Amino acid sequence: MKRLRRPFILLVALSTLATLELNAQRLGPAPKRPKPAAIADTNDAQAYHDYGLMIFEEDPNASAAAFYWAARINPNLAGALYGLRSALILSNKGTLATFLAGGRRRILSKELRSLDSLYLRALMINPFLYTQLDRRILTHHIRTTAIQSTRMKGGGEPNERELNFLIESWLRDAGPEMRGWLAYSDGSFDRALDLYGDALKQAKFKVGLRIERARIMAMRGNIADAIAEFYHSLEEMRRRDTRGLVVFYNSKAVLEHSIGTLLEQAGDPGAAREAYGRALHEDSSYYPAHLRLALIAVDAKDSATAIRELELTTQIAADEPYVRFVHGFALAKFGRYPDAIVQLTKAVELEPFYAQPYALLAQLLEQNGDGPGALAAYNNFLTRASMRDPDRPEMTKRLGSLKKSMR
Repeated sequence: MKRLRRPFILLVALSTLATLELNAQRLGPAPKRPKPAAIADTNDAQAYHDYGLMIFEEDPNASAAAFYWAARINPNLAGALYGLRSALILSNKGTLATFLAGGRRRILSKELRSLDSLYLRALMINPFLYTQLDRRILTHHIRTTAIQSTRMKGGGEPNERELNFLIESWLRDAGPEMRGWLAYSDGSFDRALDLYGDALKQAKFKVGLRIERARIMAMRGNIADAIAEFYHSLEEMRRRDTRGLVVFYNSKAVLEHSIGTLLEQAGDPGAAREAYGRALHEDSSYYPAHLRLALIAVDAKDSATAIRELELTTQIAADEPYVRFVHGFALAKFGRYPDAIVQLTKAVELEPFYAQPYALLAQLLEQNGDGPGALAAYNNFLTRASMRDPDRPEMTKRLGSLKKSMR
């Protein structure tokens, strides 16, 4: 079988490419909302996400629909965006072939650039997202190709044991970089770090390997080592920028965002602010950095900075419902209730299936004396919230009290 390039090494593009396409990439037309027996609560985004994982190879189209609705119900669920991108790749033979082939054809594919923007959006939500589906894409392709090859030769269809042997043999013969990626996909993080270390010794361009090592270190809680690897990646990317060369899909803004996130986890908000500032220096339209700066300011009770950063975030990401929700939350926290109502109303207009903003909107409308509006918002929340939503008991109680007061 022809050797395939490791999927994440394919992501070579101009540093600005993904950011330029980000706001243009939406979820697309709504597929029929699946309601299988496996999903008892059809308001539960995580249940849709898990169902999408369960049927990923068996029915990629249904899997894509499940991930789509997970992302609609919870726009801040990074795994749903990554899952949707992965299922859409697997569901189309031409897209899958281009994805696995790599090289210039991969870079120039309009369809894959569009799908990659979903992956970038996922990283903007969670820079340390566990990308477990890439291996499943690869092994599904190997399995399908082996079956087709056997059929073309007139032989009997290989059994499961033969297929697994073929897959494992192919993977065992791969180089350290591919085997490192596969170890990561299997959750063997220590093994992956060792193999990536071996691959680094052979690689001329080390950025992609260092980024993967940094993310694994972060997932294992090795914050200092992860930050050091990210800095090494940035140094190499900046050196190569001066020579007019392309850089990896993981832009410098994304890497600085990752560093900032780790510094926040380490309890150093001052250094985190500096990292987010550098991310914005690299890409002034990279709104997650503004969002994190705003939330650091909220924690510090710095209302002027928080509101300024949120206004910038909302200007850049005007159609992101989660951004509108956070903006409304911060405005409410600082006592700017009419402005908060405006942002929360926009959040539910942008994504009517997103339950969280309705809860805060209902309370603010009730406080503002708008009984009918609050009643509608409480009902909308309870209609859309999952049964395990922690706000459900309190909102049910508030709704009952409001109904009594309006009699």
